[in-house]
Amino acid sequence: MKVFEDLITRGLKEILVVISDDFPGIIDAVKLAYPLADHQLCFVHLQRNVRKHMTKEDASAFNKSLDRLRISSSDFDEAVLKFKELCDGYLSKYPRFVKAISEKAEFYLAHIKYPEELRKHIYTTNAVESVNSMIEKIRVNSGGYFQSVEVLEINIYLQRENLRRTKWKHGVPSIRKCINNITQLYNLRYKLETQNS
Repeated sequence: MKVFEDLITRGLKEILVVISDDFPGIIDAVKLAYPLADHQLCFVHLQRNVRKHMTKEDASAFNKSLDRLRISSSDFDEAVLKFKELCDGYLSKYPRFVKAISEKAEFYLAHIKYPEELRKHIYTTNAVESVNSMIEKIRVNSGGYFQSVEVLEINIYLQRENLRRTKWKHGVPSIRKCINNITQLYNLRYKLETQNS
């Protein structure tokens, strides 16, 4: 909650979607901090957890079904229903794990509420993790640690500026393509909500 409170204090008050790992308590924290936001739990981490908790054969079949569901679904409610049906088929074999993920179906599939061009960018935390891995490489190359918080902050700033000059310079074309749809979603959620309050 301290992280969210800090973000809100700095002006990040209205967001469409929070994308996160499934940390204990994160779902409740997001609901408190951003009650109108969708919350997408990392789909890739879900699939990793499936491989950890199921046999190799079951995990392979389950994850293939998950991929088909993620790629082919166009309706959020229908996708949640199919996810729960998929889970039901494995419930007797892996009761605790499958019950836990089935209860979070809406959070694993929140990306389906968004335009198709945007979904591949918001169903996982991989984009943030790639930035973190760049910082981790710098740490390793610096002898295994940053000498101070200031040195870390300087390195993060330099990486961000490098990304702004290269990969981030023109944005992601598929996101730019659906920016009007995203703006409409934002206006429907926040501007209408404000007018109706």
